[in-house]
Amino acid sequence: MAKLTALQIKRINELRELFPSKLNVSVCRMEDGTFLAEIKSLHSIRTEGNNFSELIEMVNDAVKTYFEVPGKLLPYMPNYVPPIRAAQKLDVFPVRSIKETFTLPLAN
Repeated sequence: MAKLTALQIKRINELRELFPSKLNVSVCRMEDGTFLAEIKSLHSIRTEGNNFSELIEMVNDAVKTYFEVPGKLLPYMPNYVPPIRAAQKLDVFPVRSIKETFTLPLAN
């Protein structure tokens, strides 16, 4: 990636400040298996996706479009990630409980 100018860094920080820390999103699964989301936190913007993963991509795209993020600054913007329980409730990630023990090494 190209080095950012001070002005670009300032704009990135200004845009990131606009993003709510959480989004209130209503999601429903349509009869054909596609998904519809209404982002209530942002004037009830609606978007859709063919699957749950695509829907989350579209929600993030809708937020970035709402705040008019320039294309070259998109990689520096945060993304919203749904909790696993949301996918479980929509039956797109049906595993309800997994217990696993493992060691996490400290990254250098």
